Amino acid sequence: MLIGSDYPPVKLTQVWPPVVSPPPPPGCWENRFKHIPLVGWILAGLLARFRKSGHESQELAIVEKEIVDQLEARGQIDNWVMKNNWFNTPEKQQIALIISEAIGFEKPLEAPPPLHPQDPFGPLFWGPFDDLTPLTVRLEIQKKWNIHIPGDSISLAWEGDWTILQFIEYCENSINDA
Repeated sequence: MLIGSDYPPVKLTQVWPPVVSPPPPPGCWENRFKHIPLVGWILAGLLARFRKSGHESQELAIVEKEIVDQLEARGQIDNWVMKNNWFNTPEKQQIALIISEAIGFEKPLEAPPPLHPQDPFGPLFWGPFDDLTPLTVRLEIQKKWNIHIPGDSISLAWEGDWTILQFIEYCENSINDA
């Protein structure tokens, strides 16, 4: 059996959730253009978009790299879900595999990563540009068990700072209730 110390849960040194974009510095062209009707507003909007996209690409790339590096450091463990005593039912094992495959697909990983039950839900289900992991996981679970996982379950897990195990247990309860 695996124990929690075989590999640690994902921990971020970066601010979570990532900072969207700081306000423009006082006296910059963006602020000056805001005071000119129409043409100035358009120019200020374009400058804000460039500033925001540059900031986001730097910030988000750092957060994504930190998550990917930790997942890759775990290496590949054959049958990790079967050896792991936290995923102790067939439903939990299959849900964990679905989540792992979705994470491996969205993040630039060579193979689906082994999960730790204390991995934080938010960073693993977050993508810097499209956040497809939550949708993929919901659809795969719904298809496999022919049940409906409500969309607000993702919001609930995100806002509640759930762990992967808490989300898996929520999905397992939804399967058992159906």
